[in-house]
Amino acid sequence: MVNSINLRSKGKFYEATVADYLRKKGYNIIKQNYRTRFSEIDIIAEDKRKPLIIFVEVKARDIDKKVCPFEAVDERKQKKIILAAQQYMAENNIKNVYIRFDVVGVILNGQKIVKMEILQDAFQA
Repeated sequence: MVNSINLRSKGKFYEATVADYLRKKGYNIIKQNYRTRFSEIDIIAEDKRKPLIIFVEVKARDIDKKVCPFEAVDERKQKKIILAAQQYMAENNIKNVYIRFDVVGVILNGQKIVKMEILQDAFQA
C-alpha cells in the first residue's frame, strides 16, 4: 500500500510539473485529474489562440527503461482516454470545438526530470 501511495504522489508531482510546462507553452489549464468510471485524464487544457480542447496524458519513465513514455499509451489506454474525453465534453455541453489528444513524456534520472517532450495529436478519437 505504501508503494502505491508513493507512486500516486510522484505521479501528481509530475503532472503538476507538466501543467506548469504547458502553461509556459501557451496552454490554458482547465482541469487536472478529471476522473470518470472509464479512466482519468491527467490534464485538460485549451489553446488560447483557437477553439481547441486538448486532453493530455502524462507518462513518466526512467532513462534506463527500454520503453519510451509514448509507447506506454497503447490502444487500450487511448480508448479509455477517448471515452473519458467524450464524457467531459457531454457533461460540460461542449460542442463544435476541435479536440486533440497529446501525450507528454517525462524522462527521469532517478527522481530528477531530465527531459519533457510533447507529442501533439498523439492519437485520434
